[in-house]
Amino acid sequence: MNILLIILTLLLCSFALAAVSLAPWVPCRTKDLERIFKLAKLKKNEVFYDLGCGDGKTIFYANKHFGVKSIGLELALPMFLVCKIRQIFYRNKNIQFKYKNLFKENLSNANAIYVYGMKDSLKNQLKDKLIKELKSGTRVISYVFPIEGLEKQLIEKNLETKIPIYLYQF
Repeated sequence: MNILLIILTLLLCSFALAAVSLAPWVPCRTKDLERIFKLAKLKKNEVFYDLGCGDGKTIFYANKHFGVKSIGLELALPMFLVCKIRQIFYRNKNIQFKYKNLFKENLSNANAIYVYGMKDSLKNQLKDKLIKELKSGTRVISYVFPIEGLEKQLIEKNLETKIPIYLYQF
């Protein structure tokens, strides 16, 4: 019983750590994936990152529909394990999941990045990291919240849901 309690505590702490880093896990709406990737404009041989990939939904979508190398970063151990299990059944070598804090990953090889983070996390640490590391032409898609301090290229709003998706180009 004690070992089960320890494991449960570690899993809950993992979720809490991930939430403090960027955001708690709240999946994007499946209906919005098409809108997200319309803005990403992915092409073959590009590299796509999802910062805080949760259950890996966007990673699998990017790989299936665009054939790009897709890398998901996740700090919550339970969600990372879900991604790894899904990856076993998907069997695609162009998909990679890393149990890693996104602030310790070098993003300079990214062509497109997707993020669904909280407003304060986006405007502080993440904005500075993106400015420092991204190469010219990299597209950043932020779901729901803008990245304050970066110049938006486009805001796509769904009239039905009112959920905005922001596009930034470096």
